[in-house]
Amino acid sequence: MWKSTFSILTLTLSLILVGQPAPPSEDKEPVDFRPSEIKIGVNAIRSIRTFSKDDLSTHEVQAAIAIHKYNFVLDYGIEEHNRGETFDYENKGSYYRIGFDRNFTKDKSSGNVLSLGLRYARANFEDRLSYTADQGFGEQEYLLENNSLNARWMEVAFNIRGRIVSNFYMGFTMRWQFLRKINGEGELQTFDIPGFGKTNRKNSTAFDYYMMWRIPFE
Repeated sequence: MWKSTFSILTLTLSLILVGQPAPPSEDKEPVDFRPSEIKIGVNAIRSIRTFSKDDLSTHEVQAAIAIHKYNFVLDYGIEEHNRGETFDYENKGSYYRIGFDRNFTKDKSSGNVLSLGLRYARANFEDRLSYTADQGFGEQEYLLENNSLNARWMEVAFNIRGRIVSNFYMGFTMRWQFLRKINGEGELQTFDIPGFGKTNRKNSTAFDYYMMWRIPFE
């Protein structure tokens, strides 16, 4: 796992370093590090899953500020799962991701994005499991719960955003999530992490689709 993790991080760092601007010359304009735009939007896939599934409620918003060739990104979401037929498992909480992307498009004024970047993600949540079992003394109800859980992980994100009309943009993000760690578990081992997914794997992949509104500063 560490070998593949190191390879991904090395590739990401290499692409970012390759994209660094060349030393200024007399023929080039000075680099402008003032914010040029902000995009605000929603994760459409999560909203669709909320309306199409009875056991899941989840929403996510994203804000991205463009500075020179970089986008600084913040995601915030909420999530609630209800699972089980012979048992009742509930998991609910919130999460955020923060990080940056290197935008490889040449025309920054278009607002289009083709980027690769890194994220730090963290979730704060709680879960509970209730079930009925017969241990030889008749049926009894059992309850296990974790009231204060948190998890963190890292992500490599590949993003594409394109203008649809005016300042309205749409596009997807593909994620590779790794270095997951959970804190606060008791007797009950958590099954879901908001923003990450199921806990039966240390590393995970995800696909999200965003609808965003651009506010240019120029």
